[in-house]
Amino acid sequence: MRLKNNPLAMKNLENSGFLINDFPYSINTNTILELGMGKGEMITELAFQNPNVNYVGIEKYATAAEKAAKKAKKLNLQNFKIIVCDIKDLLNLLNGQVNLIWLTFSDPWPKKKHFKRRLTYKTFLEIYKKLLTTNGVVKFKTDNDKLFEFTIESLKEFGAKITKKTLDLHKSEWANTNVMTGYEKKWSEKNKNINFLEFKF
Repeated sequence: MRLKNNPLAMKNLENSGFLINDFPYSINTNTILELGMGKGEMITELAFQNPNVNYVGIEKYATAAEKAAKKAKKLNLQNFKIIVCDIKDLLNLLNGQVNLIWLTFSDPWPKKKHFKRRLTYKTFLEIYKKLLTTNGVVKFKTDNDKLFEFTIESLKEFGAKITKKTLDLHKSEWANTNVMTGYEKKWSEKNKNINFLEFKF
C-alpha cells in the first residue's frame, strides 16, 4: 500500500542533510546501494551496523524517502545518503562502481504489458552491470513468487550467473545475517516465504 503523498516531503528532505542533489555523485567499492529502498528500514539498520561503509538509498517517491531520512536522523547516521530519482536515470547521476546493489521488494508489475517496468527486466540489468565492479553482485529479495520466476528467466537470458538462491530466506543458511525491510517483516508475520537470490554478470 502506497503512502499518502506528503507535498512537503521533498523540502523536508532538502533540509535533512541526507539528500544528494549535487550530481554526478561519486560512488566506490565502499558504497552499497539499495534501489527502491521505500521507508528505509533495512538500509538504515545496515548503515547503523556498519559505520565504516557508505550507504546510498535510491527511492522514486519523496514521501517514502522522507521516512528513511527520519530513521537516519534518529540513528545519527553519518554514512547514509538518499537520492530521489527513477532508477532509469541512475547512470547519469552516479560516477563510479560498487561491489553490492540491493533490490528489495520491488513492484511486481503483474500485467504482461508492464513487464518492461520490472526492475529485473533486461534494460535495468544493463544499468546494474555498468554500476557494478567485475566481481560485484546484486542481492534480490521478493515475496512475489511470479516475479522471482521471471527474474530467474530474465537473468538466464541476459547471461548473468546466479550465485545464491532460496525460496525461503528466513529458513535458509543466510537467515542469521538477513536484515528485514518493513514490508518483509509484515509478510514474515503472515508466514509468507521470502524469495532471495544473488547474481553477478
